[in-house]
Amino acid sequence: MSDLYGKMMDDTFGPYYERFRQLNALSKENAVTKAQLFPEGQSLLDPDRMHKMLSAGIVKRAGLNRYWLDESRAADSKGVLKQRILIIIAAFGVAGLLWLLEELGIVIL
Repeated sequence: MSDLYGKMMDDTFGPYYERFRQLNALSKENAVTKAQLFPEGQSLLDPDRMHKMLSAGIVKRAGLNRYWLDESRAADSKGVLKQRILIIIAAFGVAGLLWLLEELGIVIL
């Protein structure tokens, strides 16, 4: 499953990885702005894809509006998949806890 997830990530984010590599934005010191990443302007999908890469830790912020590619994280699709699964498990745990607290009358939802 992780191989399939890794292929999906590479298919989706591959062009972005390449753009970061072309700009040598592979460390905090070489971080680039969105204007440098998208010199012709952003497409409708670019903000969503950037958000997803940021939330997965593949792209990291350097300061307020500069970004760089963490290649070790981009290559670790198993780590990203584990992170996603843990978030889902945590969400179910919080929902279960809220349900239990409501059943006990401690919380009213």
